[in-house]
Amino acid sequence: EDAGGARPDGSSAGSGAARRLTPARVALAGGLAGGKVASAAGGRSHSLAVLRGGQLLAFGCGEAGRLGLGDQRDRPTPSAVPLGEAVAMTAAGGAHSLATTAGGRVYAFGDGRQGQLGVEPPGHATAMSATGHRCCVLPAWVEALAAISPRAVACGGDFSLVVAHDGSLYSFGANSFGRRGRHTHALGEMRGDAGRCG
Repeated sequence: EDAGGARPDGSSAGSGAARRLTPARVALAGGLAGGKVASAAGGRSHSLAVLRGGQLLAFGCGEAGRLGLGDQRDRPTPSAVPLGEAVAMTAAGGAHSLATTAGGRVYAFGDGRQGQLGVEPPGHATAMSATGHRCCVLPAWVEALAAISPRAVACGGDFSLVVAHDGSLYSFGANSFGRRGRHTHALGEMRGDAGRCG
């Protein structure tokens, strides 16, 4: 261990979860072994990956359902998200996640207190978080975006952005500091409400 607390393998010493100071390969186990990752996204305390075949994986902190695995348990290794459709791209926010499918749907899960999910999920997909608010623990289809053919998705701490195939930008969630933009289509304008899971 050097004076800075780093071990020869690059991991850190000290209390709590170990940090890695050098890149390390993420192991895919069980039925996921041998899978090839096409893209990945990192949130505040969770990670998402899309395999070449379209399977969505989630790992890290499970609080508020941000992993989309049906509960709020942490997962130290990648687990398959039960979506039922091939995923094209994904984004991870502070405590929420987005995924788009090859068929053009946008799904959201996790903390939606600020409207960042853009959807009020069905009751079977919700749970109470540790902080006492409802959260979406399974992927919920953002029906208000059904006609846009998403080209890209992004998540901030408590807001979301979706780029449509025609180049339009859609935003939803918190808007302090104008982070959702002045000249974007607000999801609430499309549905008549801000849509939230919380």
